[in-house]
Amino acid sequence: MDHIPSTLELLQDLIRIDSQNPPGNEQGMVDYIAEYCRKLGMQYTIYTYAENRSNLYITFGSGSQRPLTLLGHLDTVRFDSAAWTYPPLGGEIHDNHLYGRGALDMKYFVAAVLTIAGRLHAMQDRLNGPVNVLFTADEETGSSQGIRKVLQEDKVRDAVAGSLVLNEGGGFATFHGRKLTYLFETGQKSVARLRVSIPELPDTNPYFPTLSHEKILVQVVKRLDDLELDTSLPRSVQDLQRVFLDDSTSLAASDRRLLETMSESMITPTIIHGGSRNKQVPEGLKATIDFDCRLLPNVDRQEFLDKVEKAIGDLPVKIELTSFSQGYEATVGPDLVHLLEDALQKHDPEIVSLVPFITPGSNDGKYLKPLGCDVLGFAPLSSGQPFSSIMPLIHGVDERISLASLTFCEQVLQDVCLAYLTGDSIRE
Repeated sequence: MDHIPSTLELLQDLIRIDSQNPPGNEQGMVDYIAEYCRKLGMQYTIYTYAENRSNLYITFGSGSQRPLTLLGHLDTVRFDSAAWTYPPLGGEIHDNHLYGRGALDMKYFVAAVLTIAGRLHAMQDRLNGPVNVLFTADEETGSSQGIRKVLQEDKVRDAVAGSLVLNEGGGFATFHGRKLTYLFETGQKSVARLRVSIPELPDTNPYFPTLSHEKILVQVVKRLDDLELDTSLPRSVQDLQRVFLDDSTSLAASDRRLLETMSESMITPTIIHGGSRNKQVPEGLKATIDFDCRLLPNVDRQEFLDKVEKAIGDLPVKIELTSFSQGYEATVGPDLVHLLEDALQKHDPEIVSLVPFITPGSNDGKYLKPLGCDVLGFAPLSSGQPFSSIMPLIHGVDERISLASLTFCEQVLQDVCLAYLTGDSIRE
């Protein structure tokens, strides 16, 4: 590293480092970032819990302001090179877009954070509070070698506890009519895995099929599809619906469906096993159905189980909740919303407002919420790459970020960090 690379150069270099997970190998990413830190005189700590599964932590600054934590993961999902137009590890620029696995998820944010952290470190005497930067392994496959282990380190846990966290998952443009609105993530849905098993009914005989078990299976799917879970709504969902989902709002069908997914709990059947010769069905059962459940965060584990039991408990079935990860909603005051909004509008005056949403997905942010952190998904992209256009690219073929989006992210994120840590006004 002969010079301090720009954010664009950083992103190209990071894309060229293969960090697919599985199998999982973030070591090259950590080695590169460590060299960058040494070049800038930033101290760092590396935490490694399995071969080539490394995490890197940076901290600097002091003061009474609530700490700021910038969180990013270093791994990517896999890719099939043959399906791509350009090499997924090439970091090539075509038509003002940078192509590569991780371009959107989430190496662009890592690159922007590295640039901004270097600048903040150089002026740390002016900052009113500490800065934490945490780059983690294994986010794509459960975080067992990443943030879940790193937060067991006293040094890291104590430093990030209670902080404002900026993470992936939001800062994306949505058009409704002629209005340009940005969305930022203020929480995550709970993720539950539900299994319903149908035992072999008495007095059934494979030589005289009655389809009794199949009829039960159909009833289970239908009743859970009709189940009303959302008797009350989180504040973020209420705000989202007020802006977007009234009858007068002009939205593309894809945008409307995306926003509806953010606004309601969903139970989706994913795997069905059945049949008398199916060896995957345990003895004594005739069928099993697995459901992927994405629940608004105000629906807790017991409430969910109670409602499922009420819906299908009269059927001859066994109900099992195989896993449950509680979602959350961050507490976001108006001053912080205005700060984010000001930074966005400074670089794009066409933006009308900033609106919160609950993501149906999952990321490392959920592990910080129990530490008293408010976790926001705010990794802004330009309006030329709206939410609906980037969704198919994340984890998809020909993943790419526009050069305008990369610049936009760096500029907006830097203004947010500076205003938060110094108290200076964003408005010129």
